[in-house]
Amino acid sequence: MSFNIFLKNIPLRIKTVEVRRYLGEYRGITEVPEKVSIIIEKLLTTSRIFINASASSREFKILSWSESEVKTEVMTLPGRDIAKLLKETRDVIFCATTIGEALEKEVNRLLEERKTLEAAILDAIGSTAADTAMDYLNNLLKAEATRKGLKLTRRYSPGYGDLPLSIQEDLVKFSGGDRLGITVSPSHMLIPRKSVTAIIGVMKA
Repeated sequence: MSFNIFLKNIPLRIKTVEVRRYLGEYRGITEVPEKVSIIIEKLLTTSRIFINASASSREFKILSWSESEVKTEVMTLPGRDIAKLLKETRDVIFCATTIGEALEKEVNRLLEERKTLEAAILDAIGSTAADTAMDYLNNLLKAEATRKGLKLTRRYSPGYGDLPLSIQEDLVKFSGGDRLGITVSPSHMLIPRKSVTAIIGVMKA
C-alpha cells in the first residue's frame, strides 16, 4: 500500500454519540430528548441504504515553503496556518471522501413532507458518515506511515483558519475526489454536500 488510495463501498460504523453531537448534545451540558433518541436509532438503521461511502488520496512532494504559503508539485496552499502545519513535512497527502447524494435527496424529500425532525436527524447522520469516512481513510494512511517509519500531521481542511475555500476545486482534482463524483459549486461548496476534503503532511518519525 502507498499513500495513494482509492476506495469504494467503505464499511462505516456510525457512532450514535457523534450524531447526537451534531444535533447539539454537548458533554452532559445539553442532552437530546428521549423521543429524539428513539428516532435516531431508527434512522441509523434505515440510513444505510442511502450511504455509499468512498475515499481517495494522493501524495505529492512539497517544492518550497514560506511562512505564508506552501508550494507543492501540483498546487499552492496559501495561508499561515497551513504553512505552520506543514513546516516540517516533506510530502503532502490530498484527501477526499463522500457518501454520495442519495442521503441528501432523502433529506430533501422529508423536508418536502414537512418531517423536519427526521430530516434534521438524517442530515446529522450524513454529516457523521462523511466524517467517519475521512476517519477511515486517515487511519489507513496512519498505518501506512507507521509501516514506512514516518508520521503524519493532523488533517486540515479548506475553511479552517486562513486556508481559503477557493482551493477546493484543485484539492478535489488532485486528491482524486473527481473520480468519486465530487464537484465544486461556484461558491466553493462541495457537491454532494456530504463530502470532505483534507490535507495531511508527511514527515520523518
